[in-house]
Amino acid sequence: MLMGWGPFRFTVPNYSVETIRRSLQARVEPQPVIGAKPTLHRLGPNNETISLESTFFPYHFNGRGLAQLAGVRQAVNAVTPLMLVHMNGSLHNVFGRWVATSVDDEQTFFNAFGAAERVSVTLSLMQDDRLSSRSIALESVLSAVNFGLSVRLGF
Repeated sequence: MLMGWGPFRFTVPNYSVETIRRSLQARVEPQPVIGAKPTLHRLGPNNETISLESTFFPYHFNGRGLAQLAGVRQAVNAVTPLMLVHMNGSLHNVFGRWVATSVDDEQTFFNAFGAAERVSVTLSLMQDDRLSSRSIALESVLSAVNFGLSVRLGF
């Protein structure tokens, strides 16, 4: 499996991804109603999240995975949206622009020099879909304008 997030490549054997976990939740809020159950206020789509889980053995592959992990940490701090792409055989999925919200790593099995022999990493990304958010907001404004015009013309 090959994935790319901006300049970072997740490939075997350097820093591969074993698990991709996607999550999408609806944006709804209950609105209180006197004497009845609350109604749901639909706020529109929410940003999708993806978690990439990987395990690598840095000293078996010249330490390249550790260098990439350091770069991923810098990208998390920079909060810069980067393109996320997943290539699986003949399929290419372009997920769009994503921002890293966290990176967690666990280093285990230390050698005699104190260096970790195994590193497990979880990178959490959130979709940064500014264009569709703006288009939804613009549609809402335009529909309100059209509704206002139709009411005025009706009277």
